[in-house]
Amino acid sequence: MPGTMTLKIITPERIVLEQEVDMVVARGIAGEFSVMPGHEPLVAALAIDVVRFSHNNEEQIAAVMGGLLEVRGSEVTVLSDVAELDQEIDVARATQAKDRAVAEQTQKTDKLETYMTEMAVSRALTRIKAVEIRQQRRRNRQV
Repeated sequence: MPGTMTLKIITPERIVLEQEVDMVVARGIAGEFSVMPGHEPLVAALAIDVVRFSHNNEEQIAAVMGGLLEVRGSEVTVLSDVAELDQEIDVARATQAKDRAVAEQTQKTDKLETYMTEMAVSRALTRIKAVEIRQQRRRNRQV
């Protein structure tokens, strides 16, 4: 179909998503960028954040824990160790994980341990952000 591209989000465990999209918005380590049909080939390192994608003006969200994004022809592939669609995220579990990691941060003195707890906080906040975006989208539809 002209004007679309295929987005694949893949983890070592599964194919999280494979669908036609009109646009992808992601945060790389150098900042946020958009990919639309006809984009030049690209490989970008992803930050821990949400990846937004839309088809027919309906936006969806995935929480992606870093990884790589590749654009090749009409295919956009995201490879990440962990990725979840917003509707798969258990917000209570993510909130508990964030609270645990924040509590651990105050107890860590080793640089590596501190870094690991900071990453755990980032992952939990990304999951929560994905759910909050979904909830905001629902509220906007009801207005």
